[in-house]
Amino acid sequence: MRSKVMLSMLVGSMFTLALATVAMADGGKYSPIVDAKSELCYPLTLTFKRPSGVLKTSFAPVSFSHGQHGNIACGTCHHMWDGKGKIEGCATEGCHDNLKERQEPTSYFRAFHDKNAENSCLGCHMKTNIARKEKGQKPLSVAPCSNNGCHVAQK
Repeated sequence: MRSKVMLSMLVGSMFTLALATVAMADGGKYSPIVDAKSELCYPLTLTFKRPSGVLKTSFAPVSFSHGQHGNIACGTCHHMWDGKGKIEGCATEGCHDNLKERQEPTSYFRAFHDKNAENSCLGCHMKTNIARKEKGQKPLSVAPCSNNGCHVAQK
Protein backbone atom coordinates (compact mmCIF):
# COMPACT_ATOMS: atom_id res chain seq x y z
CA MET A 1 0.00 0.00 0.00
CA ARG A 2 2.78 2.40 0.97
CA SER A 3 4.62 1.82 -2.32
CA LYS A 4 1.43 2.54 -4.29
CA VAL A 5 1.01 5.84 -2.45
CA MET A 6 4.65 6.76 -3.04
CA LEU A 7 4.38 5.80 -6.70
CA SER A 8 1.20 7.89 -7.07
CA MET A 9 2.96 10.87 -5.48
CA LEU A 10 5.97 10.45 -7.76
CA VAL A 11 3.79 10.19 -10.88
CA GLY A 12 1.78 13.24 -9.76
CA SER A 13 4.95 15.26 -9.19
CA MET A 14 6.37 14.28 -12.57
CA PHE A 15 3.06 15.17 -14.27
CA THR A 16 3.06 18.58 -12.58
CA LEU A 17 6.65 19.26 -13.64
CA ALA A 18 5.87 18.15 -17.19
CA LEU A 19 2.90 20.52 -17.37
CA ALA A 20 4.97 23.37 -15.98
CA THR A 21 7.67 22.70 -18.57
CA VAL A 22 5.15 22.62 -21.40
CA ALA A 23 3.62 25.89 -20.19
CA MET A 24 6.94 27.71 -20.45
CA ALA A 25 8.08 29.27 -23.71
CA ASP A 26 11.56 30.57 -24.62
CA GLY A 27 13.23 32.98 -22.23
CA GLY A 28 11.22 31.93 -19.19
CA LYS A 29 8.00 33.61 -20.40
CA TYR A 30 4.71 31.76 -20.15
CA SER A 31 2.95 30.69 -23.29
CA PRO A 32 -0.19 32.56 -24.43
CA ILE A 33 -2.43 29.69 -23.25
CA VAL A 34 -1.29 30.02 -19.61
CA ASP A 35 -2.66 32.46 -17.03
CA ALA A 36 -0.06 32.21 -14.26
CA LYS A 37 -1.41 33.28 -10.88
CA SER A 38 1.75 32.46 -8.92
CA GLU A 39 5.15 30.84 -9.32
CA LEU A 40 7.30 28.47 -7.29
CA CYS A 41 10.77 29.94 -7.15
CA TYR A 42 12.50 28.19 -4.27
CA PRO A 43 14.50 25.02 -3.73
CA LEU A 44 12.30 22.05 -2.87
CA THR A 45 15.04 20.42 -0.83
CA LEU A 46 18.29 21.88 0.41
CA THR A 47 21.14 21.19 2.80
CA PHE A 48 22.30 23.91 5.16
CA LYS A 49 26.05 24.51 4.99
CA ARG A 50 27.60 26.28 7.94
CA PRO A 51 28.85 29.75 6.99
CA SER A 52 32.55 30.36 7.62
CA GLY A 53 32.92 31.66 11.16
CA VAL A 54 30.30 29.34 12.68
CA LEU A 55 31.58 26.89 15.27
CA LYS A 56 32.17 23.55 13.58
CA THR A 57 30.51 20.49 15.11
CA SER A 58 30.52 16.78 14.47
CA PHE A 59 26.76 16.80 13.78
CA ALA A 60 25.63 15.94 10.28
CA PRO A 61 24.46 18.85 8.07
CA VAL A 62 20.72 19.53 8.13
CA SER A 63 18.61 18.70 5.08
CA PHE A 64 15.39 20.65 4.69
CA SER A 65 12.33 20.07 2.51
CA HIS A 66 10.11 23.03 1.63
CA GLY A 67 7.57 20.44 0.42
CA GLN A 68 7.23 18.93 3.90
CA HIS A 69 6.75 22.42 5.36
CA GLY A 70 4.25 23.63 2.76
CA ASN A 71 1.56 24.29 5.35
CA ILE A 72 3.70 26.97 7.05
CA ALA A 73 3.56 30.52 5.71
CA CYS A 74 6.91 31.58 4.18
CA GLY A 75 7.05 34.69 6.38
CA THR A 76 7.07 32.55 9.53
CA CYS A 77 10.66 31.46 8.98
CA HIS A 78 11.66 34.21 6.57
CA HIS A 79 10.55 36.89 9.02
CA MET A 80 12.59 39.67 7.37
CA TRP A 81 10.99 39.07 3.95
CA ASP A 82 8.56 41.72 2.71
CA GLY A 83 6.58 39.21 0.65
CA LYS A 84 7.78 40.64 -2.66
CA GLY A 85 11.54 40.76 -3.07
CA LYS A 86 14.27 38.18 -2.91
CA ILE A 87 14.37 35.96 0.17
CA GLU A 88 17.76 36.20 1.83
CA GLY A 89 19.50 33.53 3.89
CA CYS A 90 19.53 33.50 7.67
CA ALA A 91 23.12 34.76 7.87
CA THR A 92 22.30 37.89 5.85
CA GLU A 93 23.47 41.14 7.44
CA GLY A 94 20.84 42.42 9.85
CA CYS A 95 19.14 39.06 10.41
CA HIS A 96 21.01 36.21 12.10
CA ASP A 97 24.48 37.44 11.21
CA ASN A 98 26.12 36.88 14.61
CA LEU A 99 28.12 33.76 13.77
CA LYS A 100 30.17 33.48 16.97
CA GLU A 101 27.94 34.02 20.02
CA ARG A 102 25.36 31.24 20.12
CA GLN A 103 23.04 32.69 22.77
CA GLU A 104 22.58 36.17 21.28
CA PRO A 105 19.09 36.72 19.76
CA THR A 106 20.68 37.54 16.38
CA SER A 107 22.94 34.50 16.35
CA TYR A 108 22.89 32.10 13.45
CA PHE A 109 22.66 29.24 15.95
CA ARG A 110 19.49 30.65 17.56
CA ALA A 111 17.79 31.01 14.17
CA PHE A 112 17.54 27.21 14.16
CA HIS A 113 17.77 26.22 17.83
CA ASP A 114 15.74 28.72 19.89
CA LYS A 115 13.31 26.49 21.83
CA ASN A 116 11.00 29.43 22.59
CA ALA A 117 10.74 30.94 19.10
CA GLU A 118 8.03 29.66 16.77
CA ASN A 119 10.10 30.73 13.77
CA SER A 120 13.12 28.61 14.72
CA CYS A 121 13.27 24.99 13.61
CA LEU A 122 13.57 23.59 17.12
CA GLY A 123 10.92 25.92 18.57
CA CYS A 124 8.42 25.01 15.86
CA HIS A 125 9.12 21.28 16.18
CA MET A 126 8.72 21.42 19.96
CA LYS A 127 5.38 23.23 19.58
CA THR A 128 4.34 20.69 16.95
CA ASN A 129 5.25 17.87 19.33
CA ILE A 130 2.85 19.24 21.96
CA ALA A 131 0.02 19.10 19.41
CA ARG A 132 1.10 15.65 18.21
CA LYS A 133 1.15 14.32 21.78
CA GLU A 134 -2.39 15.61 22.37
CA LYS A 135 -3.52 13.70 19.25
CA GLY A 136 -1.68 10.52 20.31
CA GLN A 137 0.78 10.84 17.41
CA LYS A 138 4.47 10.01 17.46
CA PRO A 139 6.58 13.13 18.21
CA LEU A 140 9.13 14.56 15.81
CA SER A 141 12.65 13.46 16.70
CA VAL A 142 14.43 16.49 18.21
CA ALA A 143 16.73 14.83 20.74
CA PRO A 144 19.44 13.78 21.07
CA CYS A 145 21.10 16.29 18.76
CA SER A 146 23.67 13.87 17.37
CA ASN A 147 21.14 11.71 15.50
CA ASN A 148 17.69 13.22 15.40
CA GLY A 149 15.25 14.32 12.70
CA CYS A 150 17.44 17.34 11.91
CA HIS A 151 21.01 16.07 12.16
CA VAL A 152 20.52 12.61 10.65
CA ALA A 153 23.60 10.42 11.13
CA GLN A 154 25.42 9.56 7.92
CA LYS A 155 25.35 5.88 7.01
